[in-house]
Amino acid sequence: MNSELNKKWVGHLAVLTVYIIFGINPNCSKAVVPEYITPEAYTALRLVVGAVGFWIISLFIPQEKVAKRDIWMIVFGAVSLYGTLWAFAEAMRYISPTYVSLISAMSPLVVMLMAALFLKEPITTRKAMGVFFGIAGALMMILFSLHGDTHYSNIGALLCFVNILFYATYLLITRAISPKYSPVTMMKWMFLFSAVLSLPLAIPTVKDSPILMGTAPAMAYVNMGIVALFATVLAYYLLPVALRHIRPTTVSMYSNLQPIVTAALAIAIGQDVFTWNKPIALLLVIFGVFLVTTSRSKDSITQ
Repeated sequence: MNSELNKKWVGHLAVLTVYIIFGINPNCSKAVVPEYITPEAYTALRLVVGAVGFWIISLFIPQEKVAKRDIWMIVFGAVSLYGTLWAFAEAMRYISPTYVSLISAMSPLVVMLMAALFLKEPITTRKAMGVFFGIAGALMMILFSLHGDTHYSNIGALLCFVNILFYATYLLITRAISPKYSPVTMMKWMFLFSAVLSLPLAIPTVKDSPILMGTAPAMAYVNMGIVALFATVLAYYLLPVALRHIRPTTVSMYSNLQPIVTAALAIAIGQDVFTWNKPIALLLVIFGVFLVTTSRSKDSITQ
């Protein structure tokens, strides 16, 4: 009993750490993109550091051979991972970290819709209500920000939604093969393929990225280091650890911490300003996510 309890505490601590890091990540990213590094170079740097990190970690665990039939799934997962990080970075050109995180909080809703479309997961009345509240929150963010909010742009919001679509695709693809391999095995190959994919677009922008040219201020390297080491390697390592010990529904609920951490930090350091619509939009999105993640899925009904 104590052993099971300890494992649950490990899971809760891991996922809490992950979403605090994810909450800080948009603030650190906005501090360097695009002023000190282009979105293309930023994406490639994260993926290269992630690949190196996971390959180093893999040296200390039992080696697993990936079956030929699963290689294409990993490649598709890598493409989705690259798209996720690229769209996130590109959004930083146009929109504040608060809006990035608020829109990202809708990812469980998008995952649910895609699971219903491709995996035939049933959409219950509770889930439908969750989607309704999530869309209401998004509309509140968009409609009330069209008039004079310099921290918001439609292009940035669109890129955030592209980020969510790629991330949802990434989750659905990796979920199909995750029972077969350890998290490190999947991550080392996905990050490697993604890193290779990112280089053709990133290399021409190196000269436009002071961080890579060695001419950026020290704080830019601190922020980029947090993104590369903590928000990439550590967070992507801890998330599967959490999923081993606590239910995916519980993990999803922790994602509600991300926009709270991001918004509070952005307002505190002057990356954004407080407006009345943001907390109301956040509450609508969180309530929508709560309805979706607490609704019983096809799998949970049979458990």
